[in-house]
Amino acid sequence: MIHEIDDIEQELHRLSERPSRAEAPPVLCAFDVTIKGSIEEYEARIRSVLRAALELALSESFDGDDLPTSRVPEWFSAVSGANSLTVPDYARSGAQRYDAAIGGGTWNLQEWLYQFDPDSEFRGWAWWDFSSLGDGRARIWVDTWGESFFACNELRWLAFTSGSDEISGPILARTTEWASTINP
Repeated sequence: MIHEIDDIEQELHRLSERPSRAEAPPVLCAFDVTIKGSIEEYEARIRSVLRAALELALSESFDGDDLPTSRVPEWFSAVSGANSLTVPDYARSGAQRYDAAIGGGTWNLQEWLYQFDPDSEFRGWAWWDFSSLGDGRARIWVDTWGESFFACNELRWLAFTSGSDEISGPILARTTEWASTINP
């Protein structure tokens, strides 16, 4: 799926503001995550990295050169091997959990950022929302245009390195299930 500029702008908007029920597609995909620590901090980490990647998708040319990384949070650059800063414990543990669950080792930061190239067909999802489920659990919602099988290891890398202990999914879910997690 090629992500049009308008689509990326809408995705970026959904990072800042919860989408309305009226704009929701009929089905979404969900990833259930278990988190040690603050769900609010976890959500903020995910949103900050995605914001940087989507802003790059809107402002940079993905012509084969290295993308600028100054907007990418330092912890994510560190866990993705792009700088020598100390990797926070939650990110280091998440990278180990990712490798155990998915394999393949650490994502290179430039490779990860290139998944957001608007002309690429690699990324099979678009950010939709985040819901806290309580008791250290949360749900990451993405729009997959109704597909239940799609490329999403870059999302799993982000979810694990942001501090997730476990991730299950993707699971197709009706939009009404997402809507039940938001305030009226």
